[in-house]
Amino acid sequence: MAKLKLIAPSVTRFLDPIEYLEALFKSVKGQEKSYSYLEFAEDLGFSRTNIVHLILRGKRPLSIKSGEKIAEILAWKGLERRYWLNLVAYHDSTDENERDHLMSEIVEIKGREVSAVPHLKDQLEFFTEWYHAILFEFANLASFTEDPKTLGAMLEPRIRPEQAKRSLALLETLGFLVRVDGKLRPVVSNLSTGDEIASLSVVRYHQNMIDLGKRSLTAIDSDQRDISSISFACPESLVPELKRAISGFRKQILALADQCSDKDLVYQLNLQLFPVTRHKG
Repeated sequence: MAKLKLIAPSVTRFLDPIEYLEALFKSVKGQEKSYSYLEFAEDLGFSRTNIVHLILRGKRPLSIKSGEKIAEILAWKGLERRYWLNLVAYHDSTDENERDHLMSEIVEIKGREVSAVPHLKDQLEFFTEWYHAILFEFANLASFTEDPKTLGAMLEPRIRPEQAKRSLALLETLGFLVRVDGKLRPVVSNLSTGDEIASLSVVRYHQNMIDLGKRSLTAIDSDQRDISSISFACPESLVPELKRAISGFRKQILALADQCSDKDLVYQLNLQLFPVTRHKG
């Protein structure tokens, strides 16, 4: 058990408890070539069986009780323990409201962890709120204003003036907006988050944008939106080609938008492709 504590990677780098356990097993395996899943199960506080191997292969769920046992073995305390248990609960839950709450807690814990490193904290903040990316795009429009009250009222949905003010300050800090002749202007720049917050940032960003898409069904007139979906059967081998087609479509949309000089609105396009059935067995 002691060797697990010494070798264990940082749990807050992971967004999937199964991936964490796999990484932990590989860490030990890298030092002890003969290390087995039976020993791994025993070291994690389980009986010397294939239980952990079944969990890693998705043939048995990782329960909250099992998660607590692992936290005890690895001697996690405070934020580290809370992060792990929330992560296990998030993947174990099927209730969307509960999952949203748990993800918010995970983001909050990660925010505390990176708070000592200003640029990481700012990067995480950028992806945590939907309106940061929208305001960056809004800065390309002639109607853009730095007045927080006016700016907040022009977004859909509206945000508070203090939120708009903080968002502009964040975009300046990240270098996305710069002052040119006294006015804020957008700068084309890639935000490289690194492993510390990359996965968490992507998940939170897409959650926010999907929520905006759901809201638009009732908040936006149908002539200003296009919400559609299709269900179809296909072989799994076709998925890579479908993803390439979607990527090509996204680039086509951006190319069409770039050709326009009289931009007056910011739109959000969500494309979602995911399986709704499982393989038999």
